[in-house]
Amino acid sequence: MSNKWILIILTVICGVSRAADKGQDICYTGNVAAEKGASFSVGVYVKNADTLAGMQIPIYYRSEKVNLRCDSVSFHNSRCAEFTIKDYRIEPLGKTIYFALIDTRGRLLAPGDGLVATLWFTVDSASPGGRVELFSGPKAYLPDEYIDFSYLFWLPSSQQIDFQYKAGYITVK
Repeated sequence: MSNKWILIILTVICGVSRAADKGQDICYTGNVAAEKGASFSVGVYVKNADTLAGMQIPIYYRSEKVNLRCDSVSFHNSRCAEFTIKDYRIEPLGKTIYFALIDTRGRLLAPGDGLVATLWFTVDSASPGGRVELFSGPKAYLPDEYIDFSYLFWLPSSQQIDFQYKAGYITVK
């Protein structure tokens, strides 16, 4: 068999293999049960088949019923703890948390699955019980007239890639 055919076969096999990997890139949050008046944490996780250089993730915690407050975001003991840029914003009126993790020193996020951020919340003691979805994904963003705070993931080549999102829930008892 000529080298040309071997190259074509390998290209097809690699293309099919990469196509099979599509859908393995997913961001998700944990499910947590909380008592009224309590402070608690919710993990944000990334399962990536590709090596990542950065991500920015807005998460909505909106509820007509449950009164939640996001207190902070931590990257301690996460897969991205060594990234150069670790930033977050909490927008309490729109009940949106935004965080960005960017590597500029070659400490990329290798393929794997695990914690990238921890969200810290407090439930108002007078809040009724209920369930709050932690929503994000490709159409999620934090509104700003100058900066794009959209749901994005990118490779070391700066190419953006598609990432699924699986919502988690906070259930207040």
